[in-house]
Amino acid sequence: MSIKDEILEKLRGVYDPELREDVVKLKLVYDLKVDEQNGVASIKFRPTVENCPVGLQLAIAIKKAILSVDGVKKANVKVENFIWAKEAEEFLRALDR
Repeated sequence: MSIKDEILEKLRGVYDPELREDVVKLKLVYDLKVDEQNGVASIKFRPTVENCPVGLQLAIAIKKAILSVDGVKKANVKVENFIWAKEAEEFLRALDR
């Protein structure tokens, strides 16, 4: 199984608590790119609504799920269409330290 497939499998375990479905099935994550040589994964995340009350929580869970895959050293999560996208991305970057 490729790293990309493993990431998608891990993301199927990240559920939106309000809709009770995983982020892959809900198509909240997309444009997954993996640089296997350097161990860097990049993905875009769009919450279900612009002011999603669990948007930050989901972004953190997505990043942690990606980082739990063997071979991934860094996970870049781009948050889109979310009123707190800038703050969410700052918080996610802080997790790298």
